[in-house]
Amino acid sequence: MVSKKVKGYISLSEAEKAKSVTESFKGQVIDTEVRFPKELGADHPFNFEHLEQSFKKIGIVNGIVNKQKNAIVGDFSVKVDNPNIQAFLDDFIHDTNFASVIREWIKEGLLKGNGFIELDLEDNKLRVLNANNMYVKRDKKGKVLEYNQWTGTKFRNKKDTKEVITFNPTKIAHLKLNKISNGPYGLGSIYPNERTITNIVQMEQSLEVLMRRKAGMPIHVKIGEIGQSVQPEDIDAMSNLLQFMHNKTEWVTDANVEMKLIDFSGIEASSIAALEHERENLATGVNIPLVLLGKANVAEGLANAQSEDHQRYIKSIQQEIEQIIEEQIFKPLLLSQKFPDTDALEVDKKAVGGSQRVQFVWNLPGEDEINKRIEKITTLLANFNITENMKRMLQLELGKLLNLEDADKFLMEPEAGLDEQEKEKEEEFRDASLETVKNPEKTKDSPEAKKEKKIKQPEVPGAKPNANSKYNKLTESEKSNLTIKEWISLQEIDGFNYSDYLIRILQRLKTDKFEFLSAITEQDLTDGLLAEREVNKLRIVLKDGFRKNRTMAEIETEIKANINLNDRLKEGKITALAESRPNMIARTETVRLANAGLLDTYKDNGVKQVRFLAAVSDRTCPQCMALDGQVFELNESQGIIPVHTNCRCSWLSVL
Repeated sequence: MVSKKVKGYISLSEAEKAKSVTESFKGQVIDTEVRFPKELGADHPFNFEHLEQSFKKIGIVNGIVNKQKNAIVGDFSVKVDNPNIQAFLDDFIHDTNFASVIREWIKEGLLKGNGFIELDLEDNKLRVLNANNMYVKRDKKGKVLEYNQWTGTKFRNKKDTKEVITFNPTKIAHLKLNKISNGPYGLGSIYPNERTITNIVQMEQSLEVLMRRKAGMPIHVKIGEIGQSVQPEDIDAMSNLLQFMHNKTEWVTDANVEMKLIDFSGIEASSIAALEHERENLATGVNIPLVLLGKANVAEGLANAQSEDHQRYIKSIQQEIEQIIEEQIFKPLLLSQKFPDTDALEVDKKAVGGSQRVQFVWNLPGEDEINKRIEKITTLLANFNITENMKRMLQLELGKLLNLEDADKFLMEPEAGLDEQEKEKEEEFRDASLETVKNPEKTKDSPEAKKEKKIKQPEVPGAKPNANSKYNKLTESEKSNLTIKEWISLQEIDGFNYSDYLIRILQRLKTDKFEFLSAITEQDLTDGLLAEREVNKLRIVLKDGFRKNRTMAEIETEIKANINLNDRLKEGKITALAESRPNMIARTETVRLANAGLLDTYKDNGVKQVRFLAAVSDRTCPQCMALDGQVFELNESQGIIPVHTNCRCSWLSVL
């Protein structure tokens, strides 16, 4: 292909441009290859099997690896914004026992510098391969061409090459810890500190021998005077007597015999000092605080500095692991799937990078630390002099400490989305609610209430003429296009704040057991009730629906796409067909959870009684009409609504 010159510049074809980019790096890697068989690839930098034996036999090696592994993989979870991807990843993590797999993988990486996971993404399976037999084969530019596993014995047979199993690079997730630049392998934590560990083990053995000798009270006996010859039989006779020394309490000798205890105090002190020095070297080498290696008397300042350095080290390892899991496990896994609202390219861009990047949560604060912080925040929130912005910030942190999912999204919405009139209206509503709780006698008929008009209740219990007359005229298709707020008629309560209400719903949703949908026995599954994983998928769909105020049709579509629903049976008879259940569940469960959240809101505001408010229409059932307007104690109202499938009734507070 010929390049042409244009006004002093060289015009390149697309192929030439691509070639120039790929050849921009000229440096090469030089791997020391295995002598035979050469197709294995680069040789190991040290004997992996030797370190594996050390892990089995030497407690300090075992302890270091396990302490670092537990620090890296403590509390572990994966989060992503897309509910479909979240549900899929939750299933994948559950089915593959992902947490146990990566613990074993990281243990291999810490001990041998290298961990290898074999990926079977078609069947959603993972397993850790022993690094002792795994080899990396690269080209001169450092690109991995393949991974090879040697299954033969130590004495390799030149005629047999079937003992080499080759893996495509996409089928292996390779973790390299403490790696050297451009090297095919990592070094891990133990190999760079092997000499120090050997010194510690040998010193401890020597000190143990010394202590045994000291405990046995060794005695040195000198016979005869200096310059005089002593007969060998006299020395042997004294040696024989010393064997029975423990049976005698008193000894009598002449002036020619001198008996002394051997003093090891100086040797012992120097040995212990040398051992402590080696332990400090080891703590530095493996980035583990001395206190975790068994040294109790560590200065507080030094302990804090070592702890901070340890946390930074653990965080750096976690970041390396995150990147490998995202690029070598989750990315190909998600690209192999088809989601209802996300194509493969969007998954590539969003699910493993960008706004919907998979988020790893590795470690959470200790229970004592969380409780102390919650106590401080609760005290501050009780101070009515704090500003509204400060209150929101504290509420946001409290939500995170209580592990409320998406707290940052729904807690910040009220302030960000309200214009000045809405803010004034919200403040009036809150002031009125607070005043009503403080002064129960200020009812809707009092002069103060008529003057202030803070809260409006229907004049006739259960009367909602405007809303229901409008609802009666809607077709079934139009009803499906109602949002959650429209479906459960939240607009009937003047001044109601959906964002505050939403907090209670999501709190309920997080812990709700879905008792009418959840299967407990095998027979329940046969009857069409949902397994635990399917319930968790429903929880995600409904959470997203409430938070984004989705329509009934959208929620129904999400349920249909993500949850495996069968015909609902009762005593062997079909009570609901599988194709109709997404609509029934969407409508019924939104009303149930919304009313549960509404009752929680009333409880938080000191309301003692509630009035049943039927969704009056030409299709209102006799049971709901009979309940309309009835007053219940707040603690008696739980579980009454929904009265039946597709029920739209609600509660009003009785002030």
